[in-house]
Amino acid sequence: MNGFIRLGRSHAGPGAVWCLAIAMSLTATAAAQTSIFSFQKTPNPNAHGNTLNAVAALSTSDAWAVGFKNDNNLNGARTLTQHWDGAKWSTVPSPNPGSTPACDGFNTGNVLTGVATVATDDIWAVGYAFSCTTFFLKPMVQHWDGVKWSVVRTPKLNTNENALFNGVVALAANDIYAVGSQPAKNGAVLTLIEHWNGTAWSVVSSPNANRTGNVLNSVSANSPTDIWAVGFQTAPGIEERTLALHFDGNKWSVVPTPNVVHGGNLDQNILTSLVAVAPNDVTAMGFTVANLTELTMALHWDGVSWTVVPTPNMSSDAGSFNTLRGVTAVNGSDLYAVGFFANSSTNGEQLTLILHFDGSAWSIIPSPGKGVAQQLNGAFTLRGTTDVWVAGAASAIGTQQGTGLLQVPGTLMLFTSGG
Repeated sequence: MNGFIRLGRSHAGPGAVWCLAIAMSLTATAAAQTSIFSFQKTPNPNAHGNTLNAVAALSTSDAWAVGFKNDNNLNGARTLTQHWDGAKWSTVPSPNPGSTPACDGFNTGNVLTGVATVATDDIWAVGYAFSCTTFFLKPMVQHWDGVKWSVVRTPKLNTNENALFNGVVALAANDIYAVGSQPAKNGAVLTLIEHWNGTAWSVVSSPNANRTGNVLNSVSANSPTDIWAVGFQTAPGIEERTLALHFDGNKWSVVPTPNVVHGGNLDQNILTSLVAVAPNDVTAMGFTVANLTELTMALHWDGVSWTVVPTPNMSSDAGSFNTLRGVTAVNGSDLYAVGFFANSSTNGEQLTLILHFDGSAWSIIPSPGKGVAQQLNGAFTLRGTTDVWVAGAASAIGTQQGTGLLQVPGTLMLFTSGG
């Protein structure tokens, strides 16, 4: 579905480029001993860094994970696609449309943020690319035909500067949606939704909550006439607020959503991911920021309205971070949300965070850690099973002070067949 790469707030304006967000955790050693999740070994083809943002599967022996190669500053980044054949993960070559000879490998970027599966020979990945010739983000779509990955053309936008995809969902071979954001000619940030009809991608008319800032981070569907996309909205002088759009088969519309924190222009309510289980059972996850403290957040759709659902945090002390990046469902009473956290006890290092919903409440469950710092970015459940994959990155060096980004990240894949 998605591998949330937050268009991180630099408060530089609506057209600003976004970067990976931060968060952290505590010691992973004891937690790893009792976690229902275990590590699956994944390759690291680039000595400078490798990150997985999203994962999806067709069967227990056919799964895909996507992300990027290189460190987290994204300059020189190359797409990363890895495949699980039931026995091992392997890296599969994928194109990099943002790379040009003129750039000489620098000031370019190619990042995959989401992946969706239709069939063994029909896999879709989305993200963005940029090069030294423009320095602007452009939406990127790639397709696996059973033999190779190739770039698929997307329509030209009103202005193709700093537009990107954050998530993708596949309902059928001729019914696929990708979501993200695009700038307007006046510099505002607007929602971006594109649709694949089996032949070509086209821009779908999508509403915005305001005229200044609207970003979609994730998309999930119950059926072709019941699709949800979530993210956030922002405007000068106000806090960032939750954003949810719904498609009823005819048109997309904004659906009101609550906000946990409000009152200051530094307050944030960000939805990063969602999973639709039934028309009256949709869950969106994310985080809030108030007083420089970042806490987990969950919203639930019951068929009538969105409401806030309490979620735990590793720490709610001032200055602590608790971030959720992905969510997946075995069923309506068995959900997992993943991310990472940090507080004073972690010395600024990010550590894995997994929440579980048992039908009544969310709780923190033990999660294994690898290296000095790590982050979980996306999760996926194989339909009809209790098999859950979680994709992310880990660093043996730690977290870069000042930015909160992992230093020389390595791929991280967790798996459970149910607890």
